[in-house]
Amino acid sequence: MKRFPYFVLLVWILASCQSSSEPELRNSEYLIHRANYNPVQGRVVVTELGPGKLEFRINLKNTAEGGSHPAHLHFGDVSQVGDLALRLNDVDGATGESVTIVENVELSDGQQLTYDLFLQLDGSIKIHMNDNFFKHMVLAFGNVGKNEDYLFDGVAVCTGH
Repeated sequence: MKRFPYFVLLVWILASCQSSSEPELRNSEYLIHRANYNPVQGRVVVTELGPGKLEFRINLKNTAEGGSHPAHLHFGDVSQVGDLALRLNDVDGATGESVTIVENVELSDGQQLTYDLFLQLDGSIKIHMNDNFFKHMVLAFGNVGKNEDYLFDGVAVCTGH
């Protein structure tokens, strides 16, 4: 009978040692809606990889091979022109994907980008047709940060970048 308390203690110690030491990653997912009559739509997932380190992962459906679509984080919701906050990596038309990892980066207004700041951001993501003739035309869009999902009543064009 004297062994029972030691056995319970041993099991408790072993269980404590097996707990994960990796922090749980926080992330947020947002819808990316099609603009106009094109069929391009998808999602963006923003993940906190560490203090001040974020990953923006855009996955779109129905993009065309050979295309390259500039992606931007803007201040303001999608109905506003909104200043450019951060340029993201272009979406590859062949895969519909873009991955941007930033660490200790400042937004265009001088704020240090953290996951907590991103969650409170009055922001949107706009993906453009291309960087040439149609560079101000929005291909797909979505509100991010504190903004609600968007009920369509117009998408502002993008200028100044």
